[in-house]
Amino acid sequence: MKTNVAYLVVLTGLLALIGCTSNKQEGEPAELYKNPEARAIAFASYDRAMKLWPVEYQEDWVQTEYGRTHIIVSGPKGAKPVFLIPGLFADATMWYANVGALAGRYRVYSLDLTVFGGKCEPSAQPVADVDDYVRWFKGLLDHYGHDRVSVAGLSYGSWLSLALAREIPESISTVIMLDPSETFVKMDGGIAWKGFWGFAVFPSRAKYAKFFDWLGGGYNDPQTEIWFEHMLDVIEYGSVGMFDVPRHRIYGSEELTMVTMPVLVMAGGKPILYKDPQEFAAAAARALPHAQIEIVPGTGHSLNVEKAEQVNARLTRFLSENYR
Repeated sequence: MKTNVAYLVVLTGLLALIGCTSNKQEGEPAELYKNPEARAIAFASYDRAMKLWPVEYQEDWVQTEYGRTHIIVSGPKGAKPVFLIPGLFADATMWYANVGALAGRYRVYSLDLTVFGGKCEPSAQPVADVDDYVRWFKGLLDHYGHDRVSVAGLSYGSWLSLALAREIPESISTVIMLDPSETFVKMDGGIAWKGFWGFAVFPSRAKYAKFFDWLGGGYNDPQTEIWFEHMLDVIEYGSVGMFDVPRHRIYGSEELTMVTMPVLVMAGGKPILYKDPQEFAAAAARALPHAQIEIVPGTGHSLNVEKAEQVNARLTRFLSENYR
């Protein structure tokens, strides 16, 4: 009990100190960045990151009740749709290492979320809970005329992919979850302690970078560095904190009985999010007994770039075998 209390105290303090409390007034349009100058900096690094995109793309803005959603669209028109959902404080640019493998066969929609980062233009209608996410996502499907799609996400985006499959299973054909945070089991409390020292004690961009370098397992290359600088811009210049977005949660097996479509779960083998990745795999198997669950040895939270070739091969095989 003492450990749990300590974890909650530290986590609560961490979230508050890195800007997690909201200063937004109810009914006011949400601004994703602190001011126009901050937005310009983040947009410029977004565009630099998009130079890593290996295939042709178009930028779309889709109007929903939650504002204009910015989407990067790649792949042949008329092909089966795959929607990619980013992790917390990431955006569509994070999929630069994966879209090339998917876009040859699928119509790939890489989403920015209206709740943080990216180039969306939120409305006064907030995304406050899963029901809002569902209405927002169905608005995207209606816009493009899709009845059923495949969804894939990393971290927070993995949880959101599963949440959508749980709420609107009739609209989801397959689910891909890369290193989900929470969702099946609590994360290692060490993350809160490291985050506390990285964000709460004389916070700086360099300390943010150190924390996320640890979270990613220490992997880096010239392309990752370009994308990572954009993510740091989103964190430094963005106006949204962790308490401004719907919180993800852990699902029990009794809450996932409607998730009968094929599911692939891949998690990093380094003990970062979870002290024992095998315990995470066991919890995922209990919650979704039919899911395909794999641990990728020697990789951290950013397995989609660190082990891009391996992950891409697995994603394309899973979709080829299961996406009907």
